[in-house]
Amino acid sequence: MNTNSKKKLRVIIAATSILMLLFIAIVGREYLDEKRRDRALRYYDAISTTVILADMLVMDMECNDNKGNTWVIKRNNKSLLDMVNQDITDYISGDKQSLYEYKIIENENIQKYIENFNDNMKNIRISGESGAGIPIPPKTISEGEGMKEFQEIKNLDELIAYMHKSTKDGEYYLYALSVIGLDGSGFNGRITFDMGDGTENVIHESGTIGVRELFSISYRNYEYQRDIKGGSEYK
Repeated sequence: MNTNSKKKLRVIIAATSILMLLFIAIVGREYLDEKRRDRALRYYDAISTTVILADMLVMDMECNDNKGNTWVIKRNNKSLLDMVNQDITDYISGDKQSLYEYKIIENENIQKYIENFNDNMKNIRISGESGAGIPIPPKTISEGEGMKEFQEIKNLDELIAYMHKSTKDGEYYLYALSVIGLDGSGFNGRITFDMGDGTENVIHESGTIGVRELFSISYRNYEYQRDIKGGSEYK
């Protein structure tokens, strides 16, 4: 092989090496970006119920990064979920180098919320008729929504774990409870609170309730009154 041929071969090898390095860099970046997206989406799936619960209960959250920094995210009538979504979006885009950890900061209302939730989950009954006119007997919320039999919750950690469980249809409990109607649907049903002494409090003759009400309202001490305009209010 003469000198010119050797030079041409070196140029070809060098050019090929550069192209190969560029290809590896592009593919590697796409692979890392894909891993970053997958990691962020898995994390969002794991943390979203906690953040939504904090929003619902009007609680602040503690936030930590991978450098040991800790700060508090104040709700202040803002959506915590929107803030967390932005943090995760910034991580996917590379503007933030790590995913933050989030923790609900308990306040003085949490124990009362849990007591209301326990009482309502154990004693609310929903009944009615299917679209075909078939009677649906009174069911607990757990029975109607395809959840396991309800066991009393003692603290915030147990509440978070409970909301992250899945129904028979693979839906997180928190999402399944967003609208509670007849037999696991969003349709109106007769909703009552079983007082345990043969009597009941009627919550709705025909209606639905939501998870926020399970925390905020004690249906054991509930009275439902209609005003002359056909509206309603809790007493």
